[in-house]
Parts: sequence; C-alpha cells; structure tokens
Amino acid sequence: MKQGRIAMAAKALTLPVTLALALALPGAVCVSPAVAADTATAPQTQQTKKAAAKTTDKTAKATQSAQKPAAKTTQVAKVAPAKKPVGETIEDVHDKLDTLARAKLRHMNESLRPCQTRKDVVQNGNEFVARYMAVDPDSLSTDVHDAQGPGAKYVGLIVYHEQEFESRAATKEAALTGNFSVVKARRVTEIIRYDKGKWID
Repeated sequence: MKQGRIAMAAKALTLPVTLALALALPGAVCVSPAVAADTATAPQTQQTKKAAAKTTDKTAKATQSAQKPAAKTTQVAKVAPAKKPVGETIEDVHDKLDTLARAKLRHMNESLRPCQTRKDVVQNGNEFVARYMAVDPDSLSTDVHDAQGPGAKYVGLIVYHEQEFESRAATKEAALTGNFSVVKARRVTEIIRYDKGKWID
C-alpha cells in the first residue's frame, strides 16, 4: 500500500514540472503520451490511405481499359476482277453466222428484181404473166466448220432457196392481183469465212 501511494505521489509531482518546462520553452507544445502516440500514428495512417487510394485508382483505370471494346479492324474483301473468256466458242461463232444470214436474206428480198412489191408483167399470147423473185426465209440453214489450212479460223455455209412466182390471167390487172405459185426454185449455198472476229463474204 505504501509503495502505491509513493508512486502516485511521484506522478503528481512530475506533472507540474512537465507543465512548467513546457511553458518555459518557446514554441514547445505539451503533448500527453496518448496524444503523442496518436500523432505518431497519424502520418503513417495518411500514407497508408494515400497508397490505398493510388492502388484503387490504378485498379479502376485498369478495369476501365479492360472494359473498353477492342478497336475493330475493318477488313475489306478484295474482289477479283471477272475473268474474260480466253476465246470465242464455236457456238458464239455460229450465232454470229445465223444473225448475218437472216440479215442477208432480208436484204436480198428487198433488192431482188422483180420483187413482190415490184412485179413484172409480160404478155404471152392471149394471156398476161406477172412474176417476181423471193428468197424463202424458212428454208435458211447455216453450218460452221473448222477452216483447213492457213488464214481463216472457220468456214461458214449459208443455204437457202431462191424461188420464182408467177400468176397468169387474161388481163394485166388480173395477173397482178391473182394467185401466185412457185414455178421455179433453186437451192443456193454460199461459203463465207470467219477471220479476226467477224464473218467475211
């Protein structure tokens, strides 16, 4: 008991001396042991908080970067130009020949004399004979063959029938307006060649 009272008395005497020293020294601050401990801990706590804040900022930035969608790479598909055929087929050449032959027959029917629109009329004894020439478009046929020898690549055949029509009557007018019938017909075969992409007569 006596020792406890002695310790308390010593503490009581120490406190006034500490206060007196603190007041005597300029700029000195009296800090109790508890406050000193808190003050010493405060800077460490602030540093820990700053470090934690920095770590949180870095984590947030990393998360935002991860959440950003990756830049899309646009790929443009290269379209290869359509390949042109190396050369004409024999079917292409035959089609050209058919087109040429039909045009040829139309031109012949327009240029033949006498023709259906310009008939000839002659008197033969007691009757009149009207006549004209025409090419039968239904008789047209064509064919293509490989050319033999140098020069043209193909040889074409155009076959048609050339016909002669007549009408006989007692008068000129009746002969011109009468019923015409085929009195002559001949089969015509034309040979043409295909060179440098076209048919040549």
